[in-house]
Amino acid sequence: MKNEATLTPEQLEAVQAILGSKNADEEYVTVEVPTQCKWYQTKEISMRPFTFKDEKAALNPANKNKNFLNFILERCLKGVDIDSLFLVDRNYLSYKLKEISTGSQVTSEITCATCGRKGMLEIDLNILNVNPLDIELPLEVELKAIEKSAKIMPPKVRDEDLMLNFELISQNVWRFVTEIDGITDGSVINAVLDKLPVQDMHTILKALGMSKYGIQNEIMYVCGCGEEQVVEVPLTENFFGPN
Repeated sequence: MKNEATLTPEQLEAVQAILGSKNADEEYVTVEVPTQCKWYQTKEISMRPFTFKDEKAALNPANKNKNFLNFILERCLKGVDIDSLFLVDRNYLSYKLKEISTGSQVTSEITCATCGRKGMLEIDLNILNVNPLDIELPLEVELKAIEKSAKIMPPKVRDEDLMLNFELISQNVWRFVTEIDGITDGSVINAVLDKLPVQDMHTILKALGMSKYGIQNEIMYVCGCGEEQVVEVPLTENFFGPN
């Protein structure tokens, strides 16, 4: 069977006539990310819906060791390299990719923490708030226990392997702390972090998470028993499927 690269101009024209405006390869839309591209070389990021061809490539055994989310996003983005994206932007783009590709509706199974009852929660991604970064980077935080300030550069996609679990985050947090009390020497900063009061360390870790910026993916779920609990809209491979 011929692939698109071997089709004649007449055949390509017929393909376009059939697809019309639903040719996902051409439907790029401009997306405003939470950082507003302030710290990228580009001033504009655009995205197209993912196709069945993208899905096949992502699930190909040859790519099984690649991050599914980053792999499929990279195929659908223009204007920025996936590794250079701040995680706060990557996460937002993931939800946006779902919305423009298979719709904004997400269904998630919820188990009540109080009564154990299972329920299905239908969520419209459009109701989730998106908070832009109205700050400067590096992010400056106050370490109240030692009464000093620190500057932190949030992690990017290329840093994900350094943050897979708490142990790795603890070992690598110094890489994201660019300055403490005016000192920029990485060895000094690493030594300080090893002795930092736990209150100040958690201040740094919270800042790294950037949870107050970008897409706010937590909503309130009310069980039939009357119990309320905060649940997170899951970002998994299944998330990208149709409702």
